[in-house]
Amino acid sequence: MESNRVYTVAFPWSARVWIITSLYFLFAVALISLLIYTMVAGGIVGGIVGLVIALPILLGIVFYCEGYSPQRLEISSSAITVLRRYDSVTIPNSIILDITSLSSKDMSWTVSAGGCGGLFGYFGTFSNRRLGQFTMYATTKKNLFLIRTADGKSVVISCSEPKVMQKIV
Repeated sequence: MESNRVYTVAFPWSARVWIITSLYFLFAVALISLLIYTMVAGGIVGGIVGLVIALPILLGIVFYCEGYSPQRLEISSSAITVLRRYDSVTIPNSIILDITSLSSKDMSWTVSAGGCGGLFGYFGTFSNRRLGQFTMYATTKKNLFLIRTADGKSVVISCSEPKVMQKIV
């Protein structure tokens, strides 16, 4: 890889992420509409209590998931950085043992062990039989790369421009 060169790659959403995120917003709008209708129809106390409970939960989920979802990937001669609105993640090249391309077979039967499985992307802790436990930062299930580090961690990231990622492999 060229020295001092920084490649910035966007994390475009897959159709599945668009669908899951859109369905969440449709559900939120329907729930809020139902609670407002309940207030108008005479159940003012129940509607207000429902809104007071539902709105912070629905908005909290949106702010959390959007804020921690991967936005851009920066690849340089010194590190790979997943840029997020809150708390970006940097993996120094000095601790990277290897980077391998993953197939859909490698990701089969992956389950969330504390991550977000489609709302604004796939991020957090996941596991499956082939890879064990790993952290994932992706917005699509295509062009996935497994990064194994010297401290024993496994990180899976998606890269919409795999040729850029292969330059450091």
